[in-house]
Amino acid sequence: MAGERGRPAAGRPRRALFATWSAAGHLFPMVPTAWACRAAGMEVVVAAPPYCLPAVHRTGLPAVPVGDATEAVRKGPPRFSRDWGSDRPWPAGWTSRPELLDETQSAVLEFTAGKQLHKAAGMVEDLVAFARHWRPDVVVCDVLCHAGPVAAAAVGVPHVSHGWEVATMAHTERTGRTGGLRPEYTALFARFGLPPRPCSDRMIQLAPPAMTVPASLGQTEIPMRYVPYNGSGALPPWLRTRSQRPRVCVTSGLALGGFDKETAADAMRAFVGPLAGLDIEVVLAGTADQRDLAAGLPGGARFAESPPFHQLLPSCDAVIHHGGAGTAMTAVHAGVPQVILPQSPPHTEIAYRVEQAGAGVVVDPEADGGAVRDALLSVLGDGRYRAAVAAVRAERDAMPTPAEVCARWASAPAGELASPR
Repeated sequence: MAGERGRPAAGRPRRALFATWSAAGHLFPMVPTAWACRAAGMEVVVAAPPYCLPAVHRTGLPAVPVGDATEAVRKGPPRFSRDWGSDRPWPAGWTSRPELLDETQSAVLEFTAGKQLHKAAGMVEDLVAFARHWRPDVVVCDVLCHAGPVAAAAVGVPHVSHGWEVATMAHTERTGRTGGLRPEYTALFARFGLPPRPCSDRMIQLAPPAMTVPASLGQTEIPMRYVPYNGSGALPPWLRTRSQRPRVCVTSGLALGGFDKETAADAMRAFVGPLAGLDIEVVLAGTADQRDLAAGLPGGARFAESPPFHQLLPSCDAVIHHGGAGTAMTAVHAGVPQVILPQSPPHTEIAYRVEQAGAGVVVDPEADGGAVRDALLSVLGDGRYRAAVAAVRAERDAMPTPAEVCARWASAPAGELASPR
């Protein structure tokens, strides 16, 4: 048992409680951090809703279920959750300037924030109960897991929100992402008689400077080097040989395919169609139910089912994808230039950051196939793209590793846990 509030009991290792409300895109960025805590001698448990537990179990980390056994979906207009409900493009830079959004776009963000708070309301009782039993020394929560700060407050320890790879949507616990704390958020603390604390004011930042998307409010950032974790999977023998032709990975992302199969399949068709006739080797990376999309691809095309992208991409010369943060940063890790057809407003912000860094090309998803072909031929033939990727990767390599950050947590005084160096 713990001694004083916020202090570990004498003789036991420090404990880190990781919490997420969703799998894949929210869980995966935290896995290297959690394992770095374990390697530093800390005890780690991952708290997640029951439907996330299979993904947690595959990481090899211990897990505790919190909240509902089924994935509850907050009701709203279908277009809000699929196409983000806007009839016009979202303005560049909207993540840091909410005033640029029109009424419908603002309503979409309110809907998504409400969905996350609804999920937090179903998790918070179990999460607080487990925290009071286990007594962690720090809570590390997905930046959209609003039950995490409540659990930390309940046991008197610090918390830190964990960013995604690029374009983390921070401050959703605040009205309009700029104002005071939302009533639904403060109500989570009021259940336990606790004073509310913001969720996003202290965050692990995984994006290198060239690819950081500005937030709508200032925050204290803990820089940490991005280490890819894309799940587990078998490595096919052909990965050990380089193709005689340029190898191009095509993917709509494993996370997108998991929660919106229709959008993911449509995106894959749009990515693949323009490649017919090019002298390249295509590797279609997707989920099992996307295997049929490989039919009709150029000769010698391969299908890779749910591969670990950090093992696949180093064998490739380019990647065409949907704008997912994990794919974008894993491509940087592998030194591979990108062609991005963004599938949502957050994907667009990620894509712009890749393009502004010189590491790839953004193609309007409504453009014809010729634009995709031209963009691919450009990144394959122009060495400036690989040079730009190398520069971004050098920025990433200059950031502290998860091992360095977590070693400080393991030995720092209680009041300095989860703080920048």
